[in-house]
Amino acid sequence: MSCAPAYRTLCGHDADRGIIDLYIGYELFIHKTNLIESQKGFTLMKKQWIALLTGCVLVCSMLAGCGSKPQTSAPAAAGSDKGCTDEAILSQLKNDGTPEFVLDGTYYTLPLETSQLIQAGWSLETEEYDAAEVSLQPGERIYGELSKDDQEIDVAIVNAGTEPCKPAEGGTVVELEYSADKDQPNPDFFVTLNGINCAMSNAALQKALEGVDGYELNSAGNIDINRTVDDDEIAVYKVILDDDYTAITLASDNVFEYKDYQPQEVKEQASNEKIAAYKDTTKAEMEPYAQDFNAIIEGYEENMVVGFYSEGTIWGEEVGEYKSIAGTPLATDVSLYIAEDTTGQLYCISNQLLNEDGTVSTAIELEEGDQVKVWGYASQYLELQEGLKIVVVQPGIIERNGELVILDENLKVD
Repeated sequence: MSCAPAYRTLCGHDADRGIIDLYIGYELFIHKTNLIESQKGFTLMKKQWIALLTGCVLVCSMLAGCGSKPQTSAPAAAGSDKGCTDEAILSQLKNDGTPEFVLDGTYYTLPLETSQLIQAGWSLETEEYDAAEVSLQPGERIYGELSKDDQEIDVAIVNAGTEPCKPAEGGTVVELEYSADKDQPNPDFFVTLNGINCAMSNAALQKALEGVDGYELNSAGNIDINRTVDDDEIAVYKVILDDDYTAITLASDNVFEYKDYQPQEVKEQASNEKIAAYKDTTKAEMEPYAQDFNAIIEGYEENMVVGFYSEGTIWGEEVGEYKSIAGTPLATDVSLYIAEDTTGQLYCISNQLLNEDGTVSTAIELEEGDQVKVWGYASQYLELQEGLKIVVVQPGIIERNGELVILDENLKVD
């Protein structure tokens, strides 16, 4: 607040001088009044001047302090400029790119067995599902929240084993996010790369991390510490810089190798829908060739694949070289089952499957006389010495003597 121009003299260094001049003026006025006024009139006038003087003094005392009143200082920036100062904690940090942190004074790295945090007093809830009822299949991932007292940590938990497991018992934490207000009383509660913690100011966090390999200030104004894994760039550290809080995310290199969890009944429903669609598609594409399998070979140019469906009987197993109509055969020397369709036409069933890791395995064991239904794709043919060409089918589904066998990995329930 500043003083109005009319009161600057009274509010400044000339305040006392103004009062003195006013008093002298008053004495001169009294002297004159004694010459021309009666005692009664003088008394009345004197009271008026006393009231005037009192008012002036009050105004001056109220305004005199306005120029010297201290101004309210601007609030200090949120957060602390200091990182972790606990030598015992800092001595545990590797600072070599390992996703590491200190929680409740205990040092951890990712990947981390969920049970270690459960034993330390943390409890787990998973998004959408009851954590106790969740059964993670090998290669599955689920997101959840670990809580303890008033603290919370968001986590991604995976099944890195070969058998189904409960996320809290056999699961492995591969990603976590911890956030806290910048005014938290214990800044060393959560310590990560270079001793950073959520209580630090944004400027201090940037300064602490800007020299780290992979540092990037992204378009949102937040910090990423990137690592290149195979051909993918993964932010193994993320720091969200807000005015009032900080969120720090750590991720293991293999966090994206897992499929998101779905209840078994949901997966079975999805699988059944895929199987039905697969059967419908292959039967529809096969319809023009149902009475003439040779038309699949003779009527199509190279790089064509035809959906194939047949009901018939297994004759036996043969080995022979076959040529490609579309793509590359799994091998030039393969095991094939010769089958006869109900229309009397012959075709071959390839007994090889190409696995996701690039290896080849046996598709299915069939015997002479087995009654089969086959849904698949005709993409190669077998050429015999007599010049006979027989369609070779890569099977996706086979019904063997009434038993349904799913061969296509994309159609199976995990």
